[in-house]
Amino acid sequence: MRVVGILFVLLIASCITCKAQDPHFSQYFSSPLTLNPATTGFFDGDYRIALNERQQWWNIGASYSTTSLSSDFKILSEQIPQFDTFGIGFSGIFDKSLNGALYSNYISASTAYHKSLAGEGTQTLALGIQVTFADRFIDFNKLSFASQFNINFFDPSVPINVGNSYNDTKYLEINAGLLYTLHINKNNYYLGTSLYHINRPIERIYDPAGYKIPFRVTAHSGGEININSLSSILFSGVYMNQGGIYDNLLGAAYAFRLDNDLNYTKIYLGAWYRVNESYIPYIGVDYNSFSAGINYNLSALSVNGYHPATFEFSLIFKHRSNSNSSSLCPRF
Repeated sequence: MRVVGILFVLLIASCITCKAQDPHFSQYFSSPLTLNPATTGFFDGDYRIALNERQQWWNIGASYSTTSLSSDFKILSEQIPQFDTFGIGFSGIFDKSLNGALYSNYISASTAYHKSLAGEGTQTLALGIQVTFADRFIDFNKLSFASQFNINFFDPSVPINVGNSYNDTKYLEINAGLLYTLHINKNNYYLGTSLYHINRPIERIYDPAGYKIPFRVTAHSGGEININSLSSILFSGVYMNQGGIYDNLLGAAYAFRLDNDLNYTKIYLGAWYRVNESYIPYIGVDYNSFSAGINYNLSALSVNGYHPATFEFSLIFKHRSNSNSSSLCPRF
């Protein structure tokens, strides 16, 4: 019964927050197109493919599953100034919550132009635009209701009556962002901001009258400080605010190369902290054109004595470029 009580608390909490918060990752730096449209085309290479997987609260039987898949690439390199970059990208987020009853799918197309402000691209300013089609659906058959409780247990065979509740919604939304980058003394820094749901689309799931989705405001920054030719310190942080719900993360990682060849292996060891919520140790590796990362959220909060756990994995493939500006893109 204790586990049932925990699940009930978590499901009620998710019903309260799901209207006000988009799916997002602790490894936000490994899912750039879901963080800021202006990161489209901002990487070392010609094209990039990224996969992110998040399993939230998996250890207490109410897993929230979020998968992100994206691809972006650079275009018109011969038609624009040498150190400018024009990128386009496509991404999808596929989220299951409410113990697998609520499906949220977001398909996006984005573009960004990175304008060089100083010699050889040592400073750039980018503007990115993104259009997203959202499709959300709730399967009431995967939920239990009080009418199905027959004194001793829940009987899923008992028919449910949800009245005129809307169980699906579809809408288009517009997102935009800015990204400033600086390369100085062999070190890289960046600062970005984005605004999601600019057109305030109407969502009708749960509520036939509908409600306007609140803005999601994001600010993020970070950089890479090189210690020597084989090691560096990377740091980053992000602030999100949507509908009065805040999500703040900050952390750093130590990176070291195992060799000094062109095709090298690089290891990342670090940790992030989600303010007032969890500690997030992180391990990453770069091997040739592939980058992978794994983290495990150690919750500082408890529900009836349980500490919800979250696991994330990321995998990125980048087709490398020999352009002069490729080395100016920081890892985070």
